[in-house]
Amino acid sequence: MIILGCDTSTKTANLFLGEYEEDQLSWYETTSVVWNNTHSEQLLNRLLLMCSDHSIELSELDLLCASSGPGSFTGLRIALATMKGLALGLNKPLVSVPTLDLFQGIARFIGGACLAVIDAKKQRFYTALFVDGIKIGESSDLGPDEIASLIAPHPSITLLGSDGALLAKRLADPKVAVFEAHRQNLGVELADRARKHYLETGADPLDQGPTYIRKSDAELALKE
Repeated sequence: MIILGCDTSTKTANLFLGEYEEDQLSWYETTSVVWNNTHSEQLLNRLLLMCSDHSIELSELDLLCASSGPGSFTGLRIALATMKGLALGLNKPLVSVPTLDLFQGIARFIGGACLAVIDAKKQRFYTALFVDGIKIGESSDLGPDEIASLIAPHPSITLLGSDGALLAKRLADPKVAVFEAHRQNLGVELADRARKHYLETGADPLDQGPTYIRKSDAELALKE
């Protein structure tokens, strides 16, 4: 099974191309690129270049995947629109994976309480709490004081994701540790989870959109 995937939920894009033989990756390429706000200008070209570099025709792809959020409104829209366009044009299945679950996945060997975080700007963070690998509740949009209350019952907490250090600085709590894995691992984790989901439950409906926990600035401005 040849899989092409991308995560553009933050300013760092994570791209993946690889092939599974039975349950093992036989080869893969994964790369992380800081694009800031230029995902729309570069994403499709970089994905096509990865395929070309490995002499993979688009018709040979078996599965497309992308992170579903939460995260950057623009990044999520661009990634899913790009992958949906490929899925429709090539008649290939598409699977999306919650972004915060990816952070937990690459730190699955850490026991106890873990909080996956993404900087949501405006002094807030997208968060998901995991205890011994099990997700507790839904992903949330919280400020530092709300997060402090959330983690208070736990004797220790490990923050996951590239924005964990930023939140740790805001919390200034000695029981808080930070785990920041190599971001390239996100590409492999995305492909692993997408493949498992597809084999167990099938592809996403093509009308399925990103996970937005709060309204975008543009939507809020229209309400005012």
